[in-house]
Parts: sequence; C-alpha cells; structure tokens
Amino acid sequence: MERIEAWPGEPRTLSTGRRVFVRHTTPPASDGAGERTPLVYVHGLGGSSTNWTALMRELRGDAEQWAIDLPGFGESPPGDHHTVAEYVADVVAFLETFDRPVHLVANSLGGMICVYVASRRPDLVLTLSLVSPAMPQYRLPWAAQATAVMAVPWVGERILRAAAGIPTEKQAERLTAMLFANAAVVPVAELTFAAEQRDRWTEKPYADTVLLSALRSIVAHYTRPGRQSAWRAASHLLRPTLVIMGARDALVGPWGRTRWRRALRYARLVYMPNTGHVAMMEHPVAVAAVIREFIRDASRIRTPASTRRTLDQGMPNPVAPLAEERTHASN
Repeated sequence: MERIEAWPGEPRTLSTGRRVFVRHTTPPASDGAGERTPLVYVHGLGGSSTNWTALMRELRGDAEQWAIDLPGFGESPPGDHHTVAEYVADVVAFLETFDRPVHLVANSLGGMICVYVASRRPDLVLTLSLVSPAMPQYRLPWAAQATAVMAVPWVGERILRAAAGIPTEKQAERLTAMLFANAAVVPVAELTFAAEQRDRWTEKPYADTVLLSALRSIVAHYTRPGRQSAWRAASHLLRPTLVIMGARDALVGPWGRTRWRRALRYARLVYMPNTGHVAMMEHPVAVAAVIREFIRDASRIRTPASTRRTLDQGMPNPVAPLAEERTHASN
C-alpha cells in the first residue's frame, strides 16, 4: 500500500503571541504559478492541516498553498483559550503576513471562523471558499446532535473518558460514518493516513480539553442573537464566496444552503451528491475542479477595489455574475 506523506511545514509565532504549525507547498517553478494568489486553508473541529493533503496535491500546480494548524490542533501547541474569537484573531494574524489578499478555503469550524475573518477584514481575502461551513441552524443532522451533547458541562468529559475505553478500530468506524458519505471511494492509503494523523493528535494530553473548549464555543455561537450571529457576518461578506455542501453531510445539513441564499445573495452554491462532511478528502478531484473554476470566474469580475488591502467605504459588491446554484458530480 502506498504511504501518504504530509506536506512539510514549520512552526510560526503569530502577532497574537500564539504558536502555530503551518504546512506549505510550492508549485513547480517552471509554470509561473508562483506568481499567482496563494491559497490558505483552515481546518475544522478535531482536524488539522493534513485534512487538506489530497486537495493540496490536486491544486499544487495552481498556486502556492498554506495550511494552518489552529492552536491546540495538529502540530500546534495549545493556547490559553480555544474559542472561535481566538481563532479568528489567529487567522487574521496569519493572513497579515502575506503581501496581498489570498484565496481563503475552510471546512466546518474553519468555515465559521473564516466567515468572521472575511467579513471583518475583507482587505485580507480575495475569495472565500467554504466546504460544509459550520453555521447556526435549528435543524441538526444526527452526528451534529450527538456532538452537541458533548458541549454540556461535565457531560462531554464523561463521554470522552468512556470513549477512551472503546477499541481504536470501533472509534475509527464511528468517526468515518460521521465524516464520509461513502468511505469506500477513498483510497485505503488516504484513510490510513487520516487515521494516523487523528491518533497522533488525540494522544496529546491536552487534546480533550482543546476539543471541548472549541466545541462549546461553536455551540455558544449557534445561540448568539441576530446582530452577533455568524449569519449576520455572512450577510456582510464583500468577497466572491463559494459554498460547497454535501448531500449526505451528517454534521452540517445540506438544507443550510437555503439560508446561504438568503444571507448572501451572490454566493455560488455547489451541491455534491453522495458526499459527506469533508468533501475535500472524499472527492478531492471534484472539489479542486470546483474551486479552480470559481477562482477563475471570480478573477473575471474583479474590480480595482478588490485587490486593495484597504477597502473604500461603501464599495459595491462585485460578485453578481457568480450568483447561482448547481449540482456537481463527484469524482
């Protein structure tokens, strides 16, 4: 069986004072892709930068790519707090290290984080691509309901202690059912790699604390009133936005795209049949094609203001031609 290797990376200290591990891939020097706008990836709850390994492989020739481990996840050490607000500040601090706005790509919790980032600092973001973004919703799929129970004080700790006694293979089966619509379409080497990376993190002494802290912060954001809601932030997005939803997502229901149509008039919505919560891992070729096409189309309608680091007051929304919803076949 072919062994999958993670993209190389290095630790960074952000202006927030927190340490993060960042993976990086550079396109072949001969094709000029190094001059194109970088892609930056932000993972979801319990994930890491290695969740983007397959997608980064597909898009390697397109541009320079960076994938960050949020504090407490992957190879990044924990911080004092592990909340949505802290992670928003960390992502902003990382994006400020670039000399131009980037193509920001995020999954799940990372999606909520990047909605806040892009709405507050549009000067740092050229386009926003969200894969199953975790956004407030009243109707929760089965896996989201089970996960939300862990946010209850003391209950989450007890559930995790009990889970520690379950055989590793059984835990992997449960997690796979939550994340994938059909794990059989994912090469065994990719699944093995993902399991190894997950186990590597869960063995860290702070993993449970970080997981519960971040989860409870997500739930708190789900219950925020209108003006403070993540949907309010989404309605203020100025950048071309792509939302990819899996038809069989057990954590973020596909019906959420209806709310996206109301919140953000000019989002491009892509509905993927036979797809779960981590489309970039389950169908990396298809997701790469969707993102590549979206970035190409967004570049055609770019205005002079969209490349500035500081936006003019009242800048008109430039993304009307992207307004559509489509179904995309999986690879």
